[in-house]
Amino acid sequence: MVKLRDIGEKGVIEYIGRFLGRELLGLSVLGFNDDALAFKLDRKYLILNIDGFTFRYSKYYWLSYYDLGWKASTLAVSDVIVKGGIPKAVASSVGFRKSTSLKRFKEFILGLRDSAKHHGAKYLGGDLNEAVDEWVSTACIGFSSMKPIPRKSRIKENDIVLTYGKYGLTGAALHAHYSRINIKPWRRIIEATRKPVTPLETLEFIDKLGRKCILSSIDSSDGLAQSLLELSKINKVGFIVENIPVDPEAVEYAKTYGLDPENLALYGGEEFYPILVISRKCLNKLRDVLREFSEFKIIGKVTATVNVYIRKKGRLVKVESRGWEYFKNKQSTHTRRIH
Repeated sequence: MVKLRDIGEKGVIEYIGRFLGRELLGLSVLGFNDDALAFKLDRKYLILNIDGFTFRYSKYYWLSYYDLGWKASTLAVSDVIVKGGIPKAVASSVGFRKSTSLKRFKEFILGLRDSAKHHGAKYLGGDLNEAVDEWVSTACIGFSSMKPIPRKSRIKENDIVLTYGKYGLTGAALHAHYSRINIKPWRRIIEATRKPVTPLETLEFIDKLGRKCILSSIDSSDGLAQSLLELSKINKVGFIVENIPVDPEAVEYAKTYGLDPENLALYGGEEFYPILVISRKCLNKLRDVLREFSEFKIIGKVTATVNVYIRKKGRLVKVESRGWEYFKNKQSTHTRRIH
């Protein structure tokens, strides 16, 4: 009998899609394996996302219960925003041990509330359960007046890939956690993991550039590398990444511990940044808009070959699928260099 561990999280999702995906045809505007679900309601679209984690796998040693609550709301909100939705409400289902202190539980709920509020949504409460392993699942509802941006689209060679912000801090956090390195000197790494946010400027950027120019979107919560690999697979195209925006503190951390900073940027995850594919026909307009939205950066382009490469020291290096996957329970600490 095949076990979940034999095929891993991605295999399980593909398996479910074989019979459940057909039922969503004509119901959800977005596909089965997209970041969220979307439904047409009169002249607007309702966008729904649900996400979650177990504390055992997601709590860095320096995080508080407030921080975990904050991250749980951000998880749900991020996918709604990257589809072009304005988040309105967050609800949760949580499981706590009966020995958990009331103080910690309150901190967690306040984290959920404050993160939702930061992203323009209301936290509505939800469901409470007793559990051996503590966990949370959060749902976010948002609305959009424009058609939600899908993962799967008519992406073509030489279309443009861009993202927001700088990467590497969460990759450094993973290394610090598993290596039990003192995190106190690394202020930006602490900030990035204690209060992760998804940029609300994404919605302004989409509006300014125009929905017709944006072909595809995904959030970077699974890591920059894995997110690009997912887009490559579903669209049957490839990518060449010419420029990886790496945070200066991640570069310094990598130098201190003998790591490759680009690996930290590629295989971190939980940055909650948008990754957008823009039509090459909109290049001139994109350049104008980028002058106003300086945190958005072009990082590469679409290719016809179904692989993802980064340009490193003048040559192309293939990007591997690595990092966390549920059921397989494997986690890279990102210490391997790309040569």
